Amino acid sequence: MRPIDKFQVVNADKTSFDAGSFVMLYQPILGLESFALYQLLRVMTAGRLSDLLNHLNFGLSALGESLDKLSGLDLLDFYDDHGDVTVDLHSPLSPEKFLSDGLYKQLLADKIGQPALDKLLAQKVFPGRKLSKTFSDIYRVTVPADIPENKAQTGFDLASFQTTMRDQNLHFQAETKDTPALYALAEKFGLDWYQLFKVAESTKNADRTLNTANMQRRLITQTQKTPRLTDFSKAEQALIRTAKHEKPEQLLNEMKKRRFDGHITQKEKQLLVRLSNDGVSSEIQNMLIIYFLEFRNYSNVSDYMEEQANRWKKEQVVSAELAVKWLAEFQTKQAQKAEKKPSPVKKTAPVGSKTPDWANPDYKNETSPDELTQLEKIRRQALKKINGDD
Repeated sequence: MRPIDKFQVVNADKTSFDAGSFVMLYQPILGLESFALYQLLRVMTAGRLSDLLNHLNFGLSALGESLDKLSGLDLLDFYDDHGDVTVDLHSPLSPEKFLSDGLYKQLLADKIGQPALDKLLAQKVFPGRKLSKTFSDIYRVTVPADIPENKAQTGFDLASFQTTMRDQNLHFQAETKDTPALYALAEKFGLDWYQLFKVAESTKNADRTLNTANMQRRLITQTQKTPRLTDFSKAEQALIRTAKHEKPEQLLNEMKKRRFDGHITQKEKQLLVRLSNDGVSSEIQNMLIIYFLEFRNYSNVSDYMEEQANRWKKEQVVSAELAVKWLAEFQTKQAQKAEKKPSPVKKTAPVGSKTPDWANPDYKNETSPDELTQLEKIRRQALKKINGDD
């Protein structure tokens, strides 16, 4: 998008808007710039993007970020057709719907704190017994026999997820951070709450807390095109099997004892715990151990392993197969760099600084006295000619 691009807002006149609720609920999550942009789009429904920028007094990047935030909270959709931007404005949720949405509630708690959120929730508690009926209580619907019983998943069911967590004695590591991550994973990978729970259960920490970083890496591994075991040599296959079946602490201790007659240190144990809590799977930890102790011949990996683990995270190396492939490609690149590196140019030493390479150190002067006399005579005749003396 460019400042000269035109924009138009549709459905601005059809949106309902409660300023007080918007300030209390949406503004802490959106921030002031996105909050101001939404307000402006309700009244400035056409023009150029430069008009919005001038009115709001911020740059194009801030405008793009604000549109992203607003669309992320389903307050608008926007479309760019080669310089013509269309903004489809949506109504904010009512306070009741906002506070009953697990994701929005956790996002707000993360911004204003749980005590402030509890005060907002307390305002919606009414005395007496609720007599309202559900839709199915009043309207009886006959479902055709050929329609499957499983309903299409319309969103992540946090309540069911949490109920199952309690049943299985699982806990959040940091609820305000974990909850948005669960919604994001469910949306990104197209999972319902039960499918996502099975992933959470298989990637939990040792203290039975959720590890959303582990969950993401497991899901990436499942969706990535992982090389087949038969694509590797027999030695690489053995290495991959070792990485997948050994426990990192046990493997590290065995390798240190075999190669260096040593034992795992307390610092290394703490490192393995940190890596696990940071979402590094056991097979990747094992590949890091093999890489540093076997290939790099390090006797202590605690100072180097985290750096390499972070590098693999960025490059999405999330399985033993991909780690072996990465190592092979890395070694090939290093070899190619070494071949391309120009050989150092041999510098010529100043005259007289050393004996030239072409000189014969065993040379002996074997000129006879008669030859020397004749050479001297020739030299004198040459000098006379130069001086013009006949």
